[in-house]
Amino acid sequence: MRNSLKLSHMVLIVVISALTAFVVGKYIGPAAFSQNKPQETAFERIMRTGTIKCGYVVIPPQLARDPNTGEIFGIGADLTHEIAKRLNLKVEWAEEVSFATMAEGFKAGRYDVFCQPGYRWVPATRSMEYSVPVFYTTTNAYVRTDDARFDANLKAINDPAIKVSIIDGEAAQRLREEDFPLSGTHSMPQNTDISFLFEAVASKKADVVFANPLMIMPYLLSNPNVLRRVTGHPSIRVHSHAFGFGKGEHDLVSMFNVTLEEMNNSGVTDKILKKYEDIPDSFVRVKRVAP
Repeated sequence: MRNSLKLSHMVLIVVISALTAFVVGKYIGPAAFSQNKPQETAFERIMRTGTIKCGYVVIPPQLARDPNTGEIFGIGADLTHEIAKRLNLKVEWAEEVSFATMAEGFKAGRYDVFCQPGYRWVPATRSMEYSVPVFYTTTNAYVRTDDARFDANLKAINDPAIKVSIIDGEAAQRLREEDFPLSGTHSMPQNTDISFLFEAVASKKADVVFANPLMIMPYLLSNPNVLRRVTGHPSIRVHSHAFGFGKGEHDLVSMFNVTLEEMNNSGVTDKILKKYEDIPDSFVRVKRVAP
């Protein structure tokens, strides 16, 4: 009798152990494995799907959207399609973003590349990667055409009575804080249309705005003789422009870098820039290694 009970006890233990192993293997094991499985990188996703998913900002001539057809065009679009053609990939314009929230979309995997050459901005390198420079632009001060207060005297901007037109979080805000900290501001929230920066000066809500040719070119062409560049001094800043990527996407950055260098040295990038350079010498080219 005692031996029979002992045998039954052993059988029960074996059954419970087997059942436990089954449950762990079927339900807990795969979950644990999936948690440890490395997340697919943007480079791997592009190689798997054959498509570059693009984040973008509508800001002509960098990038614009046809209101009737929805077609995306501009410098960034032409460059991106040329890159995709050389890599035998397709392009999907996945999401319109803002400069301030761009990094979050990379983290969530909503897009693979910021498909237009934006500033290679030092604070953003904490959460993003950049390609090699595609081109450079200069940042200058712009005022109303009849305002000569700052010609050959930029230091005069550094005065509490002078208001600088800025959009919160944009590069011009940092420039003002570094070079003209005593100046006042006419500040607008993030995602404000760029044109309002210049309208604020034109309407005398602000005295001066800092801009590069990419930003101000459409306004100057549409509103001649309203604003002008302050003269008598060198440019305030020189910025390189590049494609943006999620943090750690080194394989993807490398692939774009090789392609961009080939495009630059073959003269393709220069042709694309000339197509949109309605004001001459707006873009400073990357030095080309000609054959």
